[in-house]
Amino acid sequence: MKHQQCNVLILTGSIGSGHISVARAIAEALECTGKKNVRVEIVDFIASMENFVTATTKKIYLGSLKLSPKIWQLIFAGSSVSEWPLKILNMISAPFLQEKFLDLMRKKKPTVLVSTFPVWDILIKKTWKDYSGGRLPFISVITDSISVHNAWTIGDPDYFIVANDDTKIALKNLGIAEKRIRTFGYPVSKLFSMRVPSEKFKRRLGLSANKKTLLLILSVGINWAKTKKIIDIILHSKLKDLQLIVINCAEEKWMSKLKKIEWPWPTHITGWTNAMHSYIHASDIILTKAGGATVMECIASQRPMIIVEAIPGQEIGNAMLVQKYNLGMILENDMLNFDNAVQYILDHDALIKRNLAAQQKPNAACDIANFLIGLS
Repeated sequence: MKHQQCNVLILTGSIGSGHISVARAIAEALECTGKKNVRVEIVDFIASMENFVTATTKKIYLGSLKLSPKIWQLIFAGSSVSEWPLKILNMISAPFLQEKFLDLMRKKKPTVLVSTFPVWDILIKKTWKDYSGGRLPFISVITDSISVHNAWTIGDPDYFIVANDDTKIALKNLGIAEKRIRTFGYPVSKLFSMRVPSEKFKRRLGLSANKKTLLLILSVGINWAKTKKIIDIILHSKLKDLQLIVINCAEEKWMSKLKKIEWPWPTHITGWTNAMHSYIHASDIILTKAGGATVMECIASQRPMIIVEAIPGQEIGNAMLVQKYNLGMILENDMLNFDNAVQYILDHDALIKRNLAAQQKPNAACDIANFLIGLS
């Protein structure tokens, strides 16, 4: 069913940054088409429909990560082996969310529905079917690589958009027909794939334009105990002639602790930033947890990674991607090899940059945008 007007509604969730950043990258690409008949809007399911259910879901996720990643691993693994935990969550959520969602449909009148956050996809699909009579497409954009949780599949979207062939194979192994899978790549903002000189940016931070620069990203989902271990390894590093940028996207109260540390190299510390692309471009190696968005932003920027943390279950596939294609080093359980990992990347910079370029799909967001327009 074709429409003169293409109204794309992207549903996402503000748990971590990955789901939101994917939604924004797709919206940016849709807006850049310049087509007057295309309209796009992002709705954060957590914030816009905030109630007991969405607030509790967010608290369980963030709380279990802070308390113990192993607790989250049990929750994640249990809900992937059996469909019932998510089905029960969607049934419990229905009285709180279904009518709100239906009102949203009537107000926005979307012709294409996209989800980048799968927790409520069962409920979303049912309400979408009631609204559209089953005639309008529902698309899921998977934000992790290689390992796929069944949350992405049990909502039964019409199409799945994945970052790479490894994730496509994982979906097929879950019984998804190949004709429903589109391997467009991972949508990131075009700012990450732009080649920009960074010398001036480094000087603005009070850093040398010529020294090799490490960027440590402290994200939501990494606790202070783990962060302290990472910091201690850096403090005991024997590497010379480096400099460091620390971006604290986690707890705001950590800033005073970070600024009191006597770092071994010239160091710039900042809080959350909407200029992440500039910091990544200004750095030679990114120290990060294996979040889907960050890994793909580093690939788009062709910056090697050292993975210092991977949320059990959820981010393991992203770490596997880095390891499988030699895009950096994995130090999650072997932080004592930090110096060797940094030196390996510096010594093999050209090789790793070629590997990153081979994984890069700079037109992913635009290809996804054109696909969505074609469905309307």
